[in-house]
Amino acid sequence: MGSIDLAACSQQQTFKTPWIETPLVESACLSRAAGCRIFLKLENVQPSGSFKSRAMGNQILSHLRNPSNVGRKVHFYASSGGNAGLAAVCAAKSLGYPCTVVVPMATKPLMLDKIRAAGAADVIRHGETFSEAGEYMRETIMKNNSGEDEDIVKIALHPFDNQPIWEGNGTIIDELEAQLPPATTPEDTKAYSDRAIPLDAILCSVGGGGLINGMIMGIEKRRRQKQNTSASLNPIHFLAIETAGTDSLATAVAQNALVSLPKITSQATSLGAIRVSEKTFQYAVSPPPGVKVHSTVLSDADAARGVLRLANDERLLVELACGVCIEAAIGDAATAVSASGAAGAQSIKKRKRGSDETAVSYRDEGYGDDRSSSTDTETDLEGEAEVAGKKLNSKLKQLVPGLNERSRVVIIVCGGSNVTIDMASEWRKMLDEGWA
Repeated sequence: MGSIDLAACSQQQTFKTPWIETPLVESACLSRAAGCRIFLKLENVQPSGSFKSRAMGNQILSHLRNPSNVGRKVHFYASSGGNAGLAAVCAAKSLGYPCTVVVPMATKPLMLDKIRAAGAADVIRHGETFSEAGEYMRETIMKNNSGEDEDIVKIALHPFDNQPIWEGNGTIIDELEAQLPPATTPEDTKAYSDRAIPLDAILCSVGGGGLINGMIMGIEKRRRQKQNTSASLNPIHFLAIETAGTDSLATAVAQNALVSLPKITSQATSLGAIRVSEKTFQYAVSPPPGVKVHSTVLSDADAARGVLRLANDERLLVELACGVCIEAAIGDAATAVSASGAAGAQSIKKRKRGSDETAVSYRDEGYGDDRSSSTDTETDLEGEAEVAGKKLNSKLKQLVPGLNERSRVVIIVCGGSNVTIDMASEWRKMLDEGWA
């Protein structure tokens, strides 16, 4: 068992931060399709493969810095559908402490293997949801003292609902403030003068709400630092995106009450919280000054299109729970530009030099510019830009209609480890066969 060192507690900076600062990159392909500047915050490169490294890492640090735990052995316990548990194990192990994870029965073998490989003390399966897994963890697993040291401090970690989690996720805003291009032109200076950071919108997926809670808190912190308390601020728009079957926030907003879903029916199981946190609900129905929250729901097929779009255009492989944000920003542009109707694949006009112009349907299988140059062809993307900019309308454009080519939108690429190339290929096949 790990134990907390007194000297380390008195010097908090000696604790390793179990997450990293992630890159912010501007995507030319997605910007062209969306009709505004799209920036990707690459949380998929965190040690655990998702933003949960911040959430679980900071939660663990908050317990390690608690004076009442000094000098005692500590064992962490996490209930999770997968990613939070993996992040808890990665963070705890990097700091020298054991972590046991309890997951629902539906958790895929892929995630079980990854949690075990990360160094979990044990992985236990129980219940249909991670809420049931969490109750079993607290009431049964953690109360079983057989063969254990009585001095062990058993600490339960929540996957999304407490202050340290939100503060950990709020570090994304700290990084965005430094990473976003400064507002240097007169137009940008005017547009962003009354905003907490120079940004128009943030797209993030919502499970229990820990991610969006932390980022809104981060925006609130900067607004207070700027001593701007006006209620008439030009807001930063948050698109809180769920898939049908995990839409606990949208259901709560529609009913104006914090309600629970009867069960999770979406394939995007990482969003599988049957009930969002109370803080998330309050932010959605009554956001603070300078923030506007839009709850929106897309299908699993939409999420798959987003996954394939990100894989094709940016060479990034993420879960359905993350891909849904891409589709919310782009709309059906990825489908409409495909002459064959294969969703998520780019089908573009090509013409050979010195020959008559012909339209050829072409699916990018991962070879990109190298294959194009080897066949001595030129790529004409003007048709795609025209389709995306003039004929189509994404959720982003519907909910934030004032966006233009200079507008700045950040998509939180939350990542997730429950995805493989084979899974993405199967989603492509399903879309080709009419999955809607």
